[in-house]
Amino acid sequence: MKDFETERCPDPVDAASNNEMEAVATALRNRTIEAQQSQEAPDEDEQGNRYCLDCGETIPPARVEAIAAVRCVHCASLRERQGRIGRQKGGAGRSFGEEM
Repeated sequence: MKDFETERCPDPVDAASNNEMEAVATALRNRTIEAQQSQEAPDEDEQGNRYCLDCGETIPPARVEAIAAVRCVHCASLRERQGRIGRQKGGAGRSFGEEM
């Protein structure tokens, strides 16, 4: 990853761009740290099968191996959508014909 702090830019547009890239890089680092700290304990049986914490369905081993999943694709997608809708103002969380 490029070190944006050491690069000096006399052009205000370049400086603004570098500031934005620094902010994005910091946000990504923070999100990774939060994800690692808030990991939930998986629900596994004696054979190593992992079950979704929300619906109890078996999580495919490839998904578990790829991202250490504790939820099936369906439940993870629902949680992601619910989180986004709750934070949005208008847009996908609003119904057609709904007054502001």
